[in-house]
Amino acid sequence: MKPLFAGASLIILALAACSPAPAPEAATPTIATAEITAPAPITIAAPAGDYAVDPTHASVEFKLHHLGLSYYGLKFRTYDATVSFDPANIAASKVSATIKASDILAGYPADYVTNHPGTKFKSWEDDLANSTNFLDAKQFPTITFVSTSVEPSGERSAKVTGDLSLKGVTKPVTLDVTFSGETASHPFGKVPAIGFSATGSFNRADFGLTYLAGMIGDDVKFEIEGDFIQKVAPAPAQ
Repeated sequence: MKPLFAGASLIILALAACSPAPAPEAATPTIATAEITAPAPITIAAPAGDYAVDPTHASVEFKLHHLGLSYYGLKFRTYDATVSFDPANIAASKVSATIKASDILAGYPADYVTNHPGTKFKSWEDDLANSTNFLDAKQFPTITFVSTSVEPSGERSAKVTGDLSLKGVTKPVTLDVTFSGETASHPFGKVPAIGFSATGSFNRADFGLTYLAGMIGDDVKFEIEGDFIQKVAPAPAQ
């Protein structure tokens, strides 16, 4: 009997040798993960200080919806603005601005007097500036804005809330401000300079400007652009 068992054992071993080897256990796939890092802080070349608007490289424009069609733009040509800027603490920054209400550019191409029989105004700009229906600039010669808070809203942006005074009424208004550029040395002034863009809106009825309601939209949009040059203290007299 031993040879029989021995033969069987040899057959089993041979079959085992001919059988395919079991597949190795699949390795758990490794998922590559990108290293997440916080965004680098912005380096602002311009130092902290008081900056005044460069009126030759700035604009202030108001827009109103006209007859339910397009937005009609009005530009103010005489204004002054100051920014107390602290790049290390944006929330501590301050903004103030004054606009001359009577100096408007409307771009009315036609003959205003001919198209408005009986008008006492010599132009559309004169009407907008001096009519009691509009800005009444003789009684309210300036439009002012003074910030009350500056809240960073992004890497190069902030929401600036302040008091807008228009036609004898003061209401809070918020500007969406973008910090658009800076230089440690202005190429002409040789002093630090910064640049801002700002947008926002307000309801004209809040300031008593209700004339032509329904024909002219209540919502007044504004767009502001400006280069600001750092104020430098005069050198002491020798």
